[in-house]
Amino acid sequence: MTRCIGVDVSLGRGQDVALIDGSRVVETWSRVGFEQLTAMLRDLRPDAVGIDAPPRKGLELLALEAERERLPVPPRAGTHLRRRIAEYELSRRGIGSHQTPADEDRLFSWMTAGFQVFEAANDAGYRTFLGEGIVTDSAFEVFPYASYVALAGCLSPGRRHRLSWRRRVLEAAGADGLPTDATIDCLDAICAALTAERFRGGRGCWVGDPREGAIVVPVRALEERYRRCAAPGAGPEPDAAGLCECGCGAPVRRRFLPGHDAILKSRLLAASRAGDDARRRLERLGWTR
Repeated sequence: MTRCIGVDVSLGRGQDVALIDGSRVVETWSRVGFEQLTAMLRDLRPDAVGIDAPPRKGLELLALEAERERLPVPPRAGTHLRRRIAEYELSRRGIGSHQTPADEDRLFSWMTAGFQVFEAANDAGYRTFLGEGIVTDSAFEVFPYASYVALAGCLSPGRRHRLSWRRRVLEAAGADGLPTDATIDCLDAICAALTAERFRGGRGCWVGDPREGAIVVPVRALEERYRRCAAPGAGPEPDAAGLCECGCGAPVRRRFLPGHDAILKSRLLAASRAGDDARRRLERLGWTR
């Protein structure tokens, strides 16, 4: 079996760390410092390390037109300028991601903590995987939310379900031995380890550019677009599209086309001054305030 360690990064509270053997959770730790992590990696000698952070600052390649045009689906002009290519490839699929800028003054503290975690892994003998080369004894960049989406086939059903959804996705992926009291940070560390294990075993892929870095995910190919998961208890989503509730007649998977809810609200607010029917519909839609 492949033993992998996953690290959920934080500058303030220390790192959450998880060790898995195959898909079985062996042990988890919290508040792990950088030097302690290096010692842990030297002692446990996992086959790979998954780290929830970028390994270095970005290069802002997407600010260059020639770089944008190289991509299979180029971003619109003037957009995604500070994202790395890996982050753009997730974002265009609906997977909201951070931006890793080139300007060090714009980096978040957890990103600089991530740089130190990669250094700790390097000190323990794990090279940083940037998208090229061998994958043995490597430290991989993982974005756990992207891993959950890839495994589930859909986006999170919402903030209310952040913990329960993560747990269900990991269980459905075969993760065994999840701690009953696991926090989101602990689950993300387990997810990072599972992603590294799957990628190292040939059951994953990466997005990005070796000049900036690569984010690995635990599926062989990402979908071109992801929709939101149904909330627990909501039942399956209908296969057929409905019609936009603003009255335009356009087919939609949700209630409105983007921006059409605002159009309807404005129209109803104007109409409510002249009649009770519009006021009742505003109340039904929860737009009375």
